[in-house]
Amino acid sequence: METTAIRLDPSTPRDSWEFISGSVVQRFLDYYWVRHGVSAETLKAYRTDLVALDRWMLLFRQRTLVTAREQDVRDFLTAKYSLGHRSLQNLPSLSCIKRFYFYLLEGGFRSDDPTENVFIRTPRLGRRDLTVVTGTRR
Repeated sequence: METTAIRLDPSTPRDSWEFISGSVVQRFLDYYWVRHGVSAETLKAYRTDLVALDRWMLLFRQRTLVTAREQDVRDFLTAKYSLGHRSLQNLPSLSCIKRFYFYLLEGGFRSDDPTENVFIRTPRLGRRDLTVVTGTRR
């Protein structure tokens, strides 16, 4: 699963992870599956989210998800939310992205976690009335 960048400015230096970020994603998914035994659907969703972040990073930041900065991750999530992906089900999984960067940090690929201070504010769902109706027993 290699990703290719659309270079807006050919003079921009290339990210050293550009052609191997797909391998890093696969290693993370393998690690996560072995460690946590998640379903195939979860792995597929995680891959989709991480590939989307990687492609967005290459296109708009000329770097990969491996070398992303905190503001890059914030901008990606903001862009995805503002482009009509307002349904919570269509938003990229912040927990997936956070787990990926924790994996890179734990594995020594990074010395920082760009998602450490990134949070998504989601709309509050309406509360259900959980009042218990008590009746008399016969």
